[in-house]
Amino acid sequence: MNTPSKSLKHWLVLAVSCGMSASSIGLTMNVIGVFYTPVSQDLDVYRGTFAMHATLSSIALAVTALFFAPLVYRFGWKKIIATGMALASLSTIAMAFTTQMWIFYLLGTLRGIGAGLYSMVPLSIIVNNWFEKKKGFAMSLSFGFSGIAGAIFSPIFTALISSFGWENGFIAMGLAMIVLALPAILYRYSLDPKDEGLLPYGHDDSEDASERLIKKPNWLNFSYTNIAFMLIFLIAFSHASIAGISQHLPGFAESIFLSEQVGGVMLSAVMIGNITFKLIFGSLSDYLGVVNASIIMIISNVVSIVMLLTLSNVYLLIFSAFLFGTVFTIPAVALPLLTTEFFGKELYVRIYPILSFSAGLGVALSMTLVGYAYDFTGSYILAFTIALVFHAVNIPLLFVAQKHSLKRA
Repeated sequence: MNTPSKSLKHWLVLAVSCGMSASSIGLTMNVIGVFYTPVSQDLDVYRGTFAMHATLSSIALAVTALFFAPLVYRFGWKKIIATGMALASLSTIAMAFTTQMWIFYLLGTLRGIGAGLYSMVPLSIIVNNWFEKKKGFAMSLSFGFSGIAGAIFSPIFTALISSFGWENGFIAMGLAMIVLALPAILYRYSLDPKDEGLLPYGHDDSEDASERLIKKPNWLNFSYTNIAFMLIFLIAFSHASIAGISQHLPGFAESIFLSEQVGGVMLSAVMIGNITFKLIFGSLSDYLGVVNASIIMIISNVVSIVMLLTLSNVYLLIFSAFLFGTVFTIPAVALPLLTTEFFGKELYVRIYPILSFSAGLGVALSMTLVGYAYDFTGSYILAFTIALVFHAVNIPLLFVAQKHSLKRA
């Protein structure tokens, strides 16, 4: 582990990126669902109305991702992620001191802007730059920590809100975001391992240099009317919108007359599935290819939805929630790998932020729309049915996108 392409620092950089993932995605997106019911009931508003603040947060995160590359090249890596952490955590803490929806919406937007500066795009860039071999594993582990944060903190915040109120829950969440992201700010490392006198993990001299390192965007020979790009854009949006259902599992449990504790356990189970299947996906993509691994995860998610809709046993429902965690593998791990697979690293910084925006928009809209679907129908069946339709469409679209990918052409 002392060679330039295999050092301890590679794994330390991966470790701090895991902390960034847990802070910016895990707490911001994967735990917020435990606040929906208590806050909406306390303030006497629809669940969808309160969930709108999370929708605005997700939209802001997605939009910010579009501008990350030029910002980081202008202001520097550490300044950008430090600013993002401060903005996301402080706006979360400030939610404890308001009962006005418009202020929640404003703070949610600010939280999303902050989280966007140290979440999906920066995480994928740093893993792509620091790892050539075991990239699928490294990507899945990094994004998997968002699920670990969800699994660990969902029951903690459920208990905290029950005992001390949702206001203190927001304060605790903001402080936890700071603690998890701080190592990435304090530890010394560069976006490019060569600045450290190192090479990407498992560096291969025989590989074309333009295919190894993600640099500034290359604007040559690409059109947004490319078939593969348009199809992956649609898949990212529709599949990520299914992921938004996960934050409503506590509400789903109550809708079928289960306790709020069971709902909290189901949310933890889906986050454990989030972790587990991201790690499995990384290994599958390394051995079977990213497209085949994606199809396996989509089919597994279909099975989980059918189980949630048809089963009544508590333990089987918890297992179904665990299996539903497969939904996170596509937007979090498959999407950056598919971008590299279909378009190459030369276009990565140009294409991936847009695909990340599409996925973020899908999650954002679903958080509110799923809430309103329940508010006006009294059931989550409509949301799950639409999810099954999306899956049925996305599987053939993925194969068509593969056929028209730039690298295959």
